[in-house]
Amino acid sequence: MSTGGIVGGIVAAVVVIIILILICKSMYVVHQAESIVIERFGKFKRVLDSGLHFIAPFADSPRSFQWRRTAISETGNIIDQTATHYRIDKRESIFNFLPQEAYTKDTVLLDVNALMYYRIVDVAKAVYEVDDLQGALSNTAQTQIKEVFGNMTFNEALQSQERINDYLVREFSRLFLSWGIEVMRMELQDLKPKHTISEGMKKQMIAERQRRGEFIKSEGKKMGMKIKAEGSRMVSVNLGLAEQESTRKRSEGDATSRIEIAHAEATALQLLSDALAPDKMSQSQYQISLKFLDIFKSVPNSSGQKVLYIGYRLDDVMGSISGLGDYFGLRPAKFKPPKRKTPVYQDDTQTDLPLHLKKDDDFEDLN
Repeated sequence: MSTGGIVGGIVAAVVVIIILILICKSMYVVHQAESIVIERFGKFKRVLDSGLHFIAPFADSPRSFQWRRTAISETGNIIDQTATHYRIDKRESIFNFLPQEAYTKDTVLLDVNALMYYRIVDVAKAVYEVDDLQGALSNTAQTQIKEVFGNMTFNEALQSQERINDYLVREFSRLFLSWGIEVMRMELQDLKPKHTISEGMKKQMIAERQRRGEFIKSEGKKMGMKIKAEGSRMVSVNLGLAEQESTRKRSEGDATSRIEIAHAEATALQLLSDALAPDKMSQSQYQISLKFLDIFKSVPNSSGQKVLYIGYRLDDVMGSISGLGDYFGLRPAKFKPPKRKTPVYQDDTQTDLPLHLKKDDDFEDLN
């Protein structure tokens, strides 16, 4: 092989290598959700989005970008990695704010750790608007978090984490938008007091729970006594009403029974009067006759000396008794009652005089 052929081959190889280098320097394939900042002689030229792009070799060059990437390991731990690369990821990423101390309104010192979910919407601003984007985000977040917790008590902070997240999203979006960062959401990772404060708060919490327990017990006893008193009152009221109703019912029953008895007695007397009417005998005569018959029945049963007291108006009594024979069918038809001397009073006005002032004409006749 001649010398000229060797030289020609070397030159051709060098040309091919140069062409390949130029092609590599001028051609960039940008993946989806990525961007590359191109500078020409150190001045911003343009931003390459996804696709195939060609630039002027040696004149144009990509701008490297230093960024801290946060990832979650397989064990669930959060890992921070600092990388320098010219390809900028525009997908949603996580920014881990390092734990920082913040005082609440009631002077409780807290350790606060938060996660920010963001994405870069303007690559040029993210690269050129701020020198240290990571430090700027951390310092701004620290200021906002201290301001938020400084305006609320510890109990309010524990109960308002969702409200705190929404507030931080609004504030960070307003502040970081000028740096090309869009904040998607915020999450408070840790919110715990210091150890000494935590011990004091535990004791306070235990005391508060004991106080609430005693209060609930006392309220329960109070309510129980109130319910018992109300029940006793209702029982007394119901017993009183029942006794009143019972008394009323008994009174109504007694009145009804008396009315029925009176009706029965009236009916019996009316029947007796109807039965005695044919014999021209009054009810009083009939009752007196029955009493005398009872007296006469009891005389044979008694022993010893017998004394029988009979009223001095024997004719009235005998007249009542004498009529019973015909009523009961005990007197023979031919029997005639003996004639008795009817006592004659000289003065009818003596009928109303006392017994010891009346004349004893009847007894004189008997003698």
